[in-house]
Amino acid sequence: MRVAARLAPNGHRPASVTTAAVLIRTKNEASALGTTLDAVFRQSHPPTEVIVIDSGSTDGTLAVAAAFPVQAMSIAPRDWGYSRALNRAAARATADVLVCLSAHCVPLDAHWLAHLVSHFTEPRVAGVWGPQLRPGRPEPTLGPVFVQEPGTYGRDNWMWGLSNANSAIRRDLWSQLPFDETMPAAEDKAWGKAAMERGYCIVHDPRAAVWHERHAFRASYRRQRAVMQGYRRMFPRDRDPLRNQLLIVGRAAVRAARFHVQERDPKLLWYDVRRAPSSLAAIVGGISVRRDC
Repeated sequence: MRVAARLAPNGHRPASVTTAAVLIRTKNEASALGTTLDAVFRQSHPPTEVIVIDSGSTDGTLAVAAAFPVQAMSIAPRDWGYSRALNRAAARATADVLVCLSAHCVPLDAHWLAHLVSHFTEPRVAGVWGPQLRPGRPEPTLGPVFVQEPGTYGRDNWMWGLSNANSAIRRDLWSQLPFDETMPAAEDKAWGKAAMERGYCIVHDPRAAVWHERHAFRASYRRQRAVMQGYRRMFPRDRDPLRNQLLIVGRAAVRAARFHVQERDPKLLWYDVRRAPSSLAAIVGGISVRRDC
């Protein structure tokens, strides 16, 4: 399923888009990067180029990358930022589509990239993203493709939208609208919001899924704190930025409880219990931003 063909905001008609550059930010990702790259290079729609941009890894990440036909770049830790790293990698890319992929996100199957790229034949599409599935869980039943139209993104659904853990955007649009390097995080949501303000739409394709392991305790805290700071920059008039976050956490807890009651599998329960500190750290990271404001 693809979005119905219509004119893009710039008046261009549909054109075939076939080339894709996969951009991967890394820092000490040696344990995960090899699996991710192996899946990337086994795609039915192979990437035109894969660019790894590293920020001071000390665990052999670059040695893992060197075993694959990738372009390796480095960015000094003092210069690193979510947006800055992606912008530097994107500036080197030549493909039509820029695919942002976290180093620890493993494509679900060999058609992940084909699903992402297929939607760009519709010129109104600025970006496409896929879900991040939790390892240790059965594969969910995939829903339909969803189109996020201009004017439909705001404070009430700020957590749902383009995610640079697993996304694709037009390189020609990125050249006009690079990721905002003043954003501490949530640069993906800010980019999607800006693109929709220009009349473009964002597509969510459940078939373009990846397996995404949760961040470690400290990384979860830092990541969520930065995301909440970014959110407050996007919606400065919002007096309660945690309302949606806590609601989503509550709903996720209910879904997890129902899942374990149904499955009754001790291994799956232990998997979630071991990762509970990571979830708690993310909540605390968000709350700390609220207290600072």
